[in-house]
This record gives sequence, structure tokens and C-alpha cells, in this order.
Amino acid sequence: MISAFSAWLRHLVVLILLAVLLDALLPRSAIQRYARTVIGLVIVLALLNPLRSLATAGLNAGSFERLLAGPMLSPSTTVAGVSDAAFRTALESALRAGVQATLGVTLAAVQVTTVAKADGTPVVTRVQADASEGPAGVATATEAAAVKVEIADQLGLSPQQVSVAYPGDSSARL
Repeated sequence: MISAFSAWLRHLVVLILLAVLLDALLPRSAIQRYARTVIGLVIVLALLNPLRSLATAGLNAGSFERLLAGPMLSPSTTVAGVSDAAFRTALESALRAGVQATLGVTLAAVQVTTVAKADGTPVVTRVQADASEGPAGVATATEAAAVKVEIADQLGLSPQQVSVAYPGDSSARL
């Protein structure tokens, strides 16, 4: 969510800078009034773009939480009607894709451990990942720590709840 906000803010700043530049370059005439109106409308549309995203999300609680949480499912996300196994499988796939996209590391295996709340909603309690295999596997403990922090941040877990195996690590593989 922070990255989406910063991208939106950067886009807005670039639009405003371009508007100021265009305003300075236009001659003082009737055209400048129309140009200012059009530029103002474009900036207003850019300001309202996050609201458009909310409207297309359907404005139900589950989609709103997923929109705020970003591409990953957070442990607090309500997953009504989804079995625990389906939730874990979807989350494991999302974690693999997310780590690959953000850090460029291919995870050989991901295992998510969940417990059910009183209402049956699964909550993530632990994640084990294996980044020791494959051509894009993790090579160092530092990179494994980065994967660990990324997974913990995406799921709202503490780093102690996430373990990442890497080449040379003596811990057990998945």
C-alpha cells in the first residue's frame, strides 16, 4: 500500500510540474485560460484516481481490505467460505510470486501454517520458505534475511514467525 501511495504521489507531482512548465511556456492570451482549465481537470482526475480504484473494488469489506493490503493477503483478511487448505495454497502461490517480483528470488517451496479463529477464519501463524534451489535461489544469509523481512512485512507477521532456508544453512529443508 505504501508503494502504491508513493507511486500515486510521484505521478501527481510530475503532473503538477508539467502543468507549471506548460503554464510558463504558454503566451498570455485566451489560450492560457483554456489550458489552465484543462490542466486543472487533469490534476483533479489524478487526485481522484484512488477513489476510482475503490469504486471498481466493489466496496465490500473483503475487497476493500485486499485493496489496502496490496497484492498479498494479510492475516487479518476475512476469507469467508474458503477452506483452510485453499487459503494456504493461494497464499503460498502469492508469496512465491511476490518474493520473485520484489526481490528476484525464486522460492523452491513455501509452507504456511494457519490456525482457525472461532468463526473458522484462517489466520497465518508461521511461514517456512526454501530459497536454496533453482538458478535464482538465495546465495547468502543476508539475502535470506531480506526474503524473511519481505514475507513478514507482507503478512504482518514478526520476523520470528518466518524462516527461510538457503544454501549453506544447516536448518532442515521443507
